[in-house]
Amino acid sequence: MNLKTKTSKTLMAALATMPLLAALPAQAAAAGNATPLGLEIGVATCAAARQKLGHAEEKPLGADTWLETSEAEQFYPDATKVAVRCSGGRVIAVQIEASKGGMGNEGSRQAYNTLAGKYKRVAGGPMPSLGNGYARFVAGNTVIEQSAPHLSFEFTITYFEKGFYEALNASNDADRRRQDNKKSSAL
Repeated sequence: MNLKTKTSKTLMAALATMPLLAALPAQAAAAGNATPLGLEIGVATCAAARQKLGHAEEKPLGADTWLETSEAEQFYPDATKVAVRCSGGRVIAVQIEASKGGMGNEGSRQAYNTLAGKYKRVAGGPMPSLGNGYARFVAGNTVIEQSAPHLSFEFTITYFEKGFYEALNASNDADRRRQDNKKSSAL
């Protein structure tokens, strides 16, 4: 996973410490799940992801598996990284990092337009030409986030299985509360 942006660092740290979904029951395919790279989130197998990615570096994350390829442009134009997280033998997350496309954030804005045409937007909005950009979409049992940090040359699109997304957010919220309590008690 490309750790060039703060968003990616935070996500990688959270993903690396969360052996969450091994205990969650496999959910039946929801109608309209997202299928990035042709891998239906929550349904596609890790074996299918390995086959799709071809040459990919594999890293264990507790009970989960992280697959990453640097041959990313074959999957998405100007992509620098493509990564897949598997749990319980299923694909629970796919992440694509790509170039914003120079001044004006053209690549990120085109990606947003494609996502907005395919999925229901539930947060954020169009990617700006300047400044931070964020949008969240849903499709069946999938949550899709696009993030384009202002001072980065790349943007990220992450597809999450809904249960994994919710568990990840709950863990992040708990961490934030612990930090707030620690700061409070220090004063």
